[in-house]
Amino acid sequence: MIKVFLFVLFPFFAFAQHIDYESLSDEKLQSVLQKELQDMEARGATPDLIMDKFVVELEVYIQSREAYYRFVVHMAYMADKLLEVKMQNRTETPSDFELAKKFKSQRTYQDYVNHKKTDAARESWENSTHDGILKLVVDHHEQYTEEEQKRYDGLIILLNKDPYFSHLNITDGQTSKIIMPNNN
Repeated sequence: MIKVFLFVLFPFFAFAQHIDYESLSDEKLQSVLQKELQDMEARGATPDLIMDKFVVELEVYIQSREAYYRFVVHMAYMADKLLEVKMQNRTETPSDFELAKKFKSQRTYQDYVNHKKTDAARESWENSTHDGILKLVVDHHEQYTEEEQKRYDGLIILLNKDPYFSHLNITDGQTSKIIMPNNN
């Protein structure tokens, strides 16, 4: 009877463990997250469920370290799955292997953060309005530069005139603020 009781409780204890992701090195964090993804797949998790767990914080300009590495692990997983299907169908090409290699060789979190601080990265994120969201990256959330204020004013006009846009997301990389349209 005790064996059955322990067998029933074991899965709950396994899920109850809390991992302090911040204390892990980048390599160890990726390893832990890869194991988590493999465990989900082994338990029968659907691709959508795996994606929901690993592709997070897409609406923020700079993802947290954990969210970034979740995304990296998921990209490597997807690259492996795509290559696996192509190999089973015998349709793989050398470019498929190159693409998989590219997806699996992501930069470190610090490199990612440094890249996000570049003007090119900011412009790219701000210009991606396919989701109906206007975006503005500022240096300091509390006080805009003259140039940032001009961009903000223009985006507010656009937000209030074009029904395609649902809101304006303003961020300094740490804090975000959502501005809704003035529907007067």
